[in-house]
Amino acid sequence: MQTQSYTYPLYAKVLHIGMAAFGIAAFSTGEFAEGGGESLGYLLHAYLGLSLATFILLRSVRGMAGSGPLRFSGWSPFSRRQWALAAQDLRSLRQFEVPERGMHEGLAGLTQAFGLLVFGWMALTGTGMFFLTGGPESALLEAVEEVHEIGEALIPLYLTLHVGSVIVHSMAGNPIWKRMWQFRARPGQESTSSPIPMKHDHNLG
Repeated sequence: MQTQSYTYPLYAKVLHIGMAAFGIAAFSTGEFAEGGGESLGYLLHAYLGLSLATFILLRSVRGMAGSGPLRFSGWSPFSRRQWALAAQDLRSLRQFEVPERGMHEGLAGLTQAFGLLVFGWMALTGTGMFFLTGGPESALLEAVEEVHEIGEALIPLYLTLHVGSVIVHSMAGNPIWKRMWQFRARPGQESTSSPIPMKHDHNLG
């Protein structure tokens, strides 16, 4: 089983906190938006969603234009190797073994990609609704509202997978969440986004 040690750079932690905070806050205030475009609840939900869209955009730019393990090309959900690692992870879990992977590899990588896609979808459709609301009712606005509601149903699934993964790793003695939420480096610990070299399974291609 592959293991890898890494720390997150400060900008990655800020992006993660922004997406998590605004994403959950926007999802939690969705019911307040039922009052219409002029209500305080709608404006609260809308601006939380626009803030989420900003962080999603920044993360997307970093993932496409940056370098290192945070670049999307290194953990695409369309990669055969990614799915092969995820299948290995599922087999390990069935044997009550917690798989340890590098950043964004295997089942963890697919879960994170799923979360980015879902919240990105919500941010995109929510932004569209914000600019279409206030004008005359249109078929376009109704269509955007419909696809926006699909994302609302997927968010609880993602949160269950993500939080469940964090709990399982913590119970196994590997609280990886601390690497994301720790802002002060421990003595002798360097803050770097570069992973420690590791041995890869060449059978996966």
